[in-house]
Amino acid sequence: MTTVSAVVREIIRNRSFLEDALARNIINYNSLAMELEEEIKKKLHPKQVKLTSISMALRRIGEKYRLNYDHKIDAKLREFTDSETTIKYDLFEITIKLTSMVNISKLISDIYSKIDTDISDFLSIIKGRTEITIITHIKYREIIKKICQHFIIKNETYDLAALSLNIPSDSLITPGLFYYFTKALTLEGINISELVSTFSEMQFILDEQVVNDASRVIRNMIKNTKQ
Repeated sequence: MTTVSAVVREIIRNRSFLEDALARNIINYNSLAMELEEEIKKKLHPKQVKLTSISMALRRIGEKYRLNYDHKIDAKLREFTDSETTIKYDLFEITIKLTSMVNISKLISDIYSKIDTDISDFLSIIKGRTEITIITHIKYREIIKKICQHFIIKNETYDLAALSLNIPSDSLITPGLFYYFTKALTLEGINISELVSTFSEMQFILDEQVVNDASRVIRNMIKNTKQ
């Protein structure tokens, strides 16, 4: 027979923000129990469901999460203390549909032959299963549009910026590292258009209007990491 504890565990597993709050012991069990009560009653016989049993289940789950909470994340974030953040403005993004008309090798070759790939410039080419996205400086807009003129253009976005953060080499194998950065931006209501990474850099493609706020959020998160 399905128990209150089992239903509570299922709900929490499907809501990562609650997992995080329970792990950090920053949530009131009784208040959360009251919020979840009606949802749990829909999955069990109402007589099985009592606020005290929900609260107890949440307390047990929270204790388990705290015991298993990966404090290495805090240690890894401290490694970012000396990491530089840089911002590239005036970017645009174009996405084309992959069809039989698109010779991917030629497309990439044409782009690289026309765009200055100097380290100070920005170029990202992301190939998905059904489309390719190109992100570069707005000064190359007409060149890219000409190269793609015979293809199906699915989307164009302007006024973008890239916020780049160096990744310490020891942090590359840390599970959940990207999650902590994306969560911090999400909680501030900052939308991430694209997330691009290389071996030692993560790059957040954002609207120019919010990129400075995003930089502040990330630097504050690193600065305020538990010592």
